[in-house]
Amino acid sequence: MRRYAVRIGSALALLSLAAFAPASAAGGDRAVFTFEGKRIAFAHLIAQSGGRAVSIDDPGLRALFDAIGASVTWQTGERYVLVTTAEPVVISFAMGDRRFDVGPVIQNAAFAPFLLDGHAYVPFDELMRALNLAPKSEGAQRVLQPELTSIDLESGTGGSKLIARGGMPLDARIVSDAGGKIVVAFEGLGSTLPPSRALTGGPVQRMEIRTEGTATRPRTLVTLYLIPGTTHSAAGTDDQRDFTLGFNGAPAAQPVAAAEPTTPPAESATPAASPEPQPQPQATVSGPVQVTAVQTQAQNGSFTVRIAVNGNAAYDWHRLRPPDNRFWIDIHRARLAMPPYDQPGNDLVTGVRAHQQNGDTVRIALSLADFDTLDVTPDANGITISVKNAIADDVTASRSGSGNIGDAAIAYASSAPSGDRWKFSPRPSAGSYTAANPRLIVIDPGHGGADAGSIHGGMIEKVINLDISERLRDILAARGWQVVMTRTTDSDVGTPGDSDAHMLQARDDIANSQGARLFISIHANAFMNSGPHGATVYYYKPSDLAFAQAVDRRVASEVGIKDDGTVKDKLYVVHHANMPAALVETAFISNPDDRALLQSPQWRQKMAQAIADGISDYAGPAPPPGPAGGQ
Repeated sequence: MRRYAVRIGSALALLSLAAFAPASAAGGDRAVFTFEGKRIAFAHLIAQSGGRAVSIDDPGLRALFDAIGASVTWQTGERYVLVTTAEPVVISFAMGDRRFDVGPVIQNAAFAPFLLDGHAYVPFDELMRALNLAPKSEGAQRVLQPELTSIDLESGTGGSKLIARGGMPLDARIVSDAGGKIVVAFEGLGSTLPPSRALTGGPVQRMEIRTEGTATRPRTLVTLYLIPGTTHSAAGTDDQRDFTLGFNGAPAAQPVAAAEPTTPPAESATPAASPEPQPQPQATVSGPVQVTAVQTQAQNGSFTVRIAVNGNAAYDWHRLRPPDNRFWIDIHRARLAMPPYDQPGNDLVTGVRAHQQNGDTVRIALSLADFDTLDVTPDANGITISVKNAIADDVTASRSGSGNIGDAAIAYASSAPSGDRWKFSPRPSAGSYTAANPRLIVIDPGHGGADAGSIHGGMIEKVINLDISERLRDILAARGWQVVMTRTTDSDVGTPGDSDAHMLQARDDIANSQGARLFISIHANAFMNSGPHGATVYYYKPSDLAFAQAVDRRVASEVGIKDDGTVKDKLYVVHHANMPAALVETAFISNPDDRALLQSPQWRQKMAQAIADGISDYAGPAPPPGPAGGQ
């Protein structure tokens, strides 16, 4: 199950987070910084052991976000803080966890984010560095200095291209070009890149980087020493943010074909051997494909973006929650075989942009006017994005998806984000529940059939859910319980193609119609990047709490995974089950360490055993067969 807003668990968790009390306030001029000549005052910047923390609600921080085109997503009670940059890159922090993500890269902060007076505080210096801003001092003045973050030389059969990127759109120009040496000046940027770097096998022999000027007015000079006979293009840009320079016939305004990587990305590696079936077949990708065209068509009440791709490729997409409403799709192992695209749209889609995000990813980004209904459809020749003038449900609408383009075109179903989801209708209030069949436990393997759940690293959530559920079934049956599963194969539960609400209700109907004693749903968690990890047990009704706590205690003590505790959340299958119910997110399939656990049959057996032991702690031994104990 994908969760883009995972709530903090029990009251104990809140108290433990509050224990990160601020050491002292960073008051006076220490809370005032200059950014690009403007004064930014941080009213909620406090000292911590090893650094400083800033409230994400700080007016100064919000002003900085406005200036650089970033946005923040967090609501009271949620565990994760998401900061999305203008590129966009997602920076994610988790309450109580020092690890944080900058895009796909996991880093460690000096201290963990925490709650104080109902506000989320995150590490200030680490956040600034993730935004490619360096806190500096110039006398008594504090400065947030944009940084030159990377300079890469990409080579291929059509020539080579230099690409420079920074924390802000680059203001760069060639200031010297003579004697086999080019000097490029980046105004307003500092740098912590190595001062000298030797390059082999390309048109540039050596690169030297030097920063001059002041903290408030920095200038970084990059000197390129060329191989004799090397020619270069005029300076250009791929996405209006970077600086590019082509060599030996390669244009600067669009990338050249990159050499094929000698090894595939680790994320697509084959999982360890295990009894579950392998993922659905993927299209064979022999090398980088080309994105050849982006076309748009506006009609009354709709807007369509058609992306032409000339081969087999994988893609994934994400959209941000209101009020941000941004959407982007990444096509992997792809090159942009056209100039960067940046065009206005209409009243539904205000802008469409396409650029080379990195050496092997093309990104197409849409600025949406509202949280409208959106469909992503791949086919043999590309992908179509359709936006309709119909406001999507912020609670149930998917926030991400993935699939293949080309010979094996397929769009993998994605789940709605967490939070107050699946609330299609209020559950009728009920008094004390009495099980008609007190020996019956219903196990619900999440997803199935057309709904794959989350997919990461070659693993499919619906397969993992079924495997753990089957192990749990066998343990409970051996202890004398009658067990029914909502699905025993890779199949839809309910009528294929029916609404999400009806298909989820079909799972509850199996338990409700038979008067089951308990209902337990098995899932694997996921996030838009790889940082979050651990197991969580969800409940909603008052009658669910003791059951969820019993299961969580066993998971915490027996399984060997970080325990995020019990969380109250209005998940449909838990909410609409008449009997005590719980939903177990066994691990994060999106986290490499958790995914390694999920790949292990022995670990999945331990998880099933822990859930079964929690059921026994809560319900006691299975009643004997017969009229008093059920069937």
